[in-house]
Amino acid sequence: MSAHPRVSVIMAVYNEERFLAESVQSVLAQGFGDFELIISDDGSTDATTEIARSFAEREPERIRLVGGERNQGKPFALNRALATRRGELIAWLDGDDVMLAGKLERQVQALDADPRAAGCTHDADIFDSDSGRTIGRFSQVMNGVPLRSGGIELWFDPTYRMLPSATMIRSSLCPPGGFEQRLTFTNDWFFDIEVFRHGRCIAIDDTLVRYRRHSDNFTTRADESGVSYEEGMMTMALVSARYPQLSRRARTVSAALTLGQARRHARQGDWREARRYAAAAWGSGGVRGVAGVGSALLRSRVSRRQIRP
Repeated sequence: MSAHPRVSVIMAVYNEERFLAESVQSVLAQGFGDFELIISDDGSTDATTEIARSFAEREPERIRLVGGERNQGKPFALNRALATRRGELIAWLDGDDVMLAGKLERQVQALDADPRAAGCTHDADIFDSDSGRTIGRFSQVMNGVPLRSGGIELWFDPTYRMLPSATMIRSSLCPPGGFEQRLTFTNDWFFDIEVFRHGRCIAIDDTLVRYRRHSDNFTTRADESGVSYEEGMMTMALVSARYPQLSRRARTVSAALTLGQARRHARQGDWREARRYAAAAWGSGGVRGVAGVGSALLRSRVSRRQIRP
């Protein structure tokens, strides 16, 4: 492998002993061979480190293991890997997800064809980890609509999500500080906003990764702990402070997040808290903003309900 591979595949892992071997093997099985794989171990306490080390010893020219003895959080682990990257392009892969054949090649081709694009994404198959059952396409299950190419507006659409393991970006567009370490669960959202200010995102209409759902998913823990709302609001505050030209978009997202909290409390029967959050959403988004966000969230929710098994 050259000293400057086209692609740096970055995996930040923590206690992934059940899934890591399958994830690494899916990278090694790619037909596109001009890549390096950097595994950043965030102080795992199970066999993750040993599994990663065995791959690095077997493929020393392709795989590097970096890590520390204590857990410092996913953004710290990602930044540690970013500091050692050599690739022109960066592909992310969570330690429990699986690349499908042709993923790297298709994404490199897409970015070569559009030099002004900042990055690209594609669809994913969501599957249940215990049974192996396919749940559906990520775009349909999570968004209710197909993926679409676009600019920075995609990251301010409260009904639209993209999967980190499906994203490839140009290494040169990484923000100087890397991932914001004050954000545990939404650091990838803020990072992408910083990257895609510089160019559009290409959507490839194909499933090129498998996204594993299980009880210990990073996003599952964020939703269950309740911090996803707080960190979402922190993210939008950082966006407004750092990029004032995006503050109007950030306010719309803040209204959507607050409206979501109102709905959450209403479902729990806590009408006092529901009214408080609804009033706050009204204040931050205004009549038109809240009405538009509310109708968009409702359409998205109905679409997702119709296609979920």
